[in-house]
Amino acid sequence: MQAVKRISALIVPALLLLATPASANDFPTLERVKYVQECMALKGGPTYVNMYGCSCVIDKIASEMSFEDYVHADAFVRLRNMRGERGGYFRSSKDSRSARKGLLTIREEAEQACFVSQQVTAAAN
Repeated sequence: MQAVKRISALIVPALLLLATPASANDFPTLERVKYVQECMALKGGPTYVNMYGCSCVIDKIASEMSFEDYVHADAFVRLRNMRGERGGYFRSSKDSRSARKGLLTIREEAEQACFVSQQVTAAAN
């Protein structure tokens, strides 16, 4: 019985060390859901392929940047078409350009990797 206790005393801490901690870049579930819903709407509607691809894209974005950086860059992407003087900052500031470029690059690479079935269908035609 003592041997079992000794072994479990060694194994349990070792397993805790091997457990992967929660990612520091983990996006809130609500934000992931909102992204997937918007993405599916842009891709033609709520299909399994769109749901899978869009959730894959947001997962890849989350693995590449922190949620704070994502919110910052997403604001620049969404507000770059704002008219007038107020929109100028979102269109032409150095911060805006670099944040947008970073997010759009990650998103484009993720979409190419995640929407494989659409690539296969396009190649078949």
